[in-house]
Amino acid sequence: MINDVFAFCGLNDFEFWIVVRLYFAASIPFFLLLRHIFLKKNTSHVSKVLIWSFVIAAVGWEIWLTYGLGGGLEVDERRSIALSCAVPQNVNWLINSLADVFIVWIGILLVDTLFKKRESVFLKWEWKATVVFFLWFVAQNIYVESFFYHLQLGSNGDLSWAPLQPLGSWYNPTLFKINGNPITFQSQSSWVLMTPVVQLLAIYFKNKQEKSII
Repeated sequence: MINDVFAFCGLNDFEFWIVVRLYFAASIPFFLLLRHIFLKKNTSHVSKVLIWSFVIAAVGWEIWLTYGLGGGLEVDERRSIALSCAVPQNVNWLINSLADVFIVWIGILLVDTLFKKRESVFLKWEWKATVVFFLWFVAQNIYVESFFYHLQLGSNGDLSWAPLQPLGSWYNPTLFKINGNPITFQSQSSWVLMTPVVQLLAIYFKNKQEKSII
């Protein structure tokens, strides 16, 4: 049934599963938001972190990469016609930003689970939490670049400059390769920079919530 929805785009099997996973990841934040609003009011700080993460991801790199605002190619020039049909350019940044929110939520869940006994983990800066965020954000992004988005990342010089990819394609060395797919410095930089941003957001909104309770 799902295959029939995208059949008119002419996706091959690999592209089809890329699109399915992308839309699935993008849909999760809506359910998370409803869950936090109606079922877990004491975790409203998480909802605020997710909302701001969406804004930062969209403005920080997704919009720039989608439209090539900083000197790179638009996303439709870096991928197949079938993918552009299934994920139109004008919604590409939105879908990807929502998928980024899903990644942030998993990071928060990991930190919360691993340090459940440490009540201060989101009340002050904890380097152990930083390491978890960093490892998760970078690991998932390497996976995405290797097996998920390598068809549309483009070669060096194709990607736009973005606020959270500040060196752009001017300095974008290949760090290593997985299955022949290059893992580049620029593509990792956004999530490296998001690590302290997400942690600071979590600390800020958690402290704000604690003060309101008092």
